[in-house]
Formats: sequence, structure tokens, C-alpha cells
Amino acid sequence: MKRLVLVGPGHAHLFVLEALARGPWTGVEPVLVSLGRRQLYSGMVPGYLAGQYALEALSFDLEGLARAAGARWEPSGAASLDAERRELRLGDGRTLAYDAVSFDIGSLPAGDTVPGVREHAVPLKPLERAVSRLVSVPEPGPLLVVGGGAAGVELALCLQARTGRPTVLLEDGKHVPRGASRMASRTMHGLLERRGIAVRLDSQVTALEAGVAHLASGERLSFGTCVWATGARAPELFATSGAAVDAQGYLAVRDTMESPSHPGLFAAGDCAGFVSGQHVPKAGVYAVRQGPVLRDNLRAFLTGSGTPRPYRAQSGFLSLLNAGDGTAVGAWKGLALHGRAPWRLKDAIDRRFMERFQKLAR
Repeated sequence: MKRLVLVGPGHAHLFVLEALARGPWTGVEPVLVSLGRRQLYSGMVPGYLAGQYALEALSFDLEGLARAAGARWEPSGAASLDAERRELRLGDGRTLAYDAVSFDIGSLPAGDTVPGVREHAVPLKPLERAVSRLVSVPEPGPLLVVGGGAAGVELALCLQARTGRPTVLLEDGKHVPRGASRMASRTMHGLLERRGIAVRLDSQVTALEAGVAHLASGERLSFGTCVWATGARAPELFATSGAAVDAQGYLAVRDTMESPSHPGLFAAGDCAGFVSGQHVPKAGVYAVRQGPVLRDNLRAFLTGSGTPRPYRAQSGFLSLLNAGDGTAVGAWKGLALHGRAPWRLKDAIDRRFMERFQKLAR
């Protein structure tokens, strides 16, 4: 019997669990390693913080998913990896040997080592902890959101929509959302201005203290709650694993999502660093497309049936950013639209995705 260990219940691993639920893989013992009992769907978290969804609408029951897939469930998380010995040390100290292991554990917030961030800000990850702190936003005073990517923009809009607090969005680049087309950026800047959200570009936080952000310009900004929604950095688990990592410290993978240094070691989603040269942004829509490829390649490795196939990242995707007020901004191939229609489309897509895997867990 060969043991397959799935570390993290990320988007790509949902497709592997779904395949196992449809029929066990001959001679394979699956194990799901998670940190906690549930997984929140990141695409609906801003809507939850805006008061648009109940928590159950964006939650996966991990014990139910594991049971449906015929997998053993380990909820203490992963502490370390020894790629040479093919062993995973769990959060409770036990060691788990594997024949194949796949990581879909996301990333950590970039810049969280800036002095004072861990003490005085709410980092967006781990997501469960961030949501529990942001759902009430008890501290009086302005909201400060650091990071002008898609996540930061959505959080600024959705938290402001629910709380009505004065809100400032800080970005160290030239426009928001980071990486958006000109039209999408103009549309979003216009929306933020109409909503009264102050956008500060070319602004970098050098330190936080209680209620005050220090900027590289020498300016000091007061806040009640600071949300740290910066870009991604690699999980620390891979640095001491003995496996190959890319230049940023993410687990190195070929286009088949398998490690070039250790056969049977796979990764998908934000924690994977593709070393073939293809550009794969750290975004959930890419992890979803990786799911079926990862599923097929894990099955081929473990059962000897089928040929590994490469993942090819899509050239672009439909971006739908929740504004928290029953509208959204949709962007596609340089075009952009703000209104209720993009919100209805986003809501329908998200609910359909959740229903697919929540039904499996039930």
C-alpha cells in the first residue's frame, strides 16, 4: 500500500479529494493534513467581512471532505519536511512517512518582519485568524489597509462598507489594484474616491507601533485597525526540507508540479515555484486550474497508470473584485466595468464552487 499525503486543503487539493471520493485509487492510502477543522474559501472572505455571507457559506468541513475521500484526517498541521527520508513531521510531533506528498499550503504575508507588524497589525494569513479578528473590528479609529493588490483593495472596500470607518489604502507602487490594466485601475481609483477611501501610492511602512504607522517619507499615520495585506512570501517549511526551492524560497516544481530534486514530492498553488520559466501568478484562479493536472499526475505516479502531463498557466483571467455594497469591479483583457452585474456574476461563480465541494463533504 502506497501512502499519499496531501498537506493543506487548498484549491488544487480539493480536486484530488473529489477524485478519491469518486473511487479509491488502487493500492493508495490517502492522508489529509490540515491545520484546524475547517478551511475558508478566500474568494468569499471579503464578502463575509462586508456582512454579505454567513460563515458557513464559505467554509469547508475538512473532516467531512477527508471522510468522503476515504482519507485519514490529521488536523495538527505540518511542522517540517525531510525530503531525503520522505517524512513529514506533524504539528503534534508525530512523524508521517509517505510515498508521495503534495503541498497546497499557500504563502505568508510579505513584509511581516517589518518592526511592529506582528504585534500591531492583522496579517491576512493565516486566514482563519485574520477573519476572527476582523469580523468585529473593535478598535476605534481609522482603518489602515497596507497592500494595494486585489486582496487589499477588496478588504478596504468591504470593511469600509460594513463599518463606515474612515479608511486609508497604502500601496508602495504606482496604482491599484497592483498589476491591473489602465482601464481597470482608472475604474477602481474612481470607485475608491467616490467611497471616500484615501489611496496613498508610493508609500512604504517602515514600522508600526500601537495606533501609529511610520512611513519611509517620515510621515506618521494614525489607525485603529491595521490590516497587513501585502504580497506573498514563501512558507518557511521548505527552507530546511532538503528539497530544491526557487529563488524566492518556494518549493521548486517542474510543469508537472513535481519536484526536480525529489520524485514523489509535489506542490500546487501559491507555495509552488515553477522553474520552467512560465509565469504563474500567486492567485487562486491559477490554483484551481492546477487541480485537475495535479490530480492526474499524482494518480499516475502512485498507480503507474497514465502519463504525467504539464500544467500550462492561462494567459489571463476574469478578475471580479467585491466592493462590499452589492457591486463589484470586473476586468477582462484590458476592459473594466463597475456595477451590480459583475457582483451577481462573482456571487454565482463563488456559490457554485462552494456547493460543489460542500456537497462532497456532506
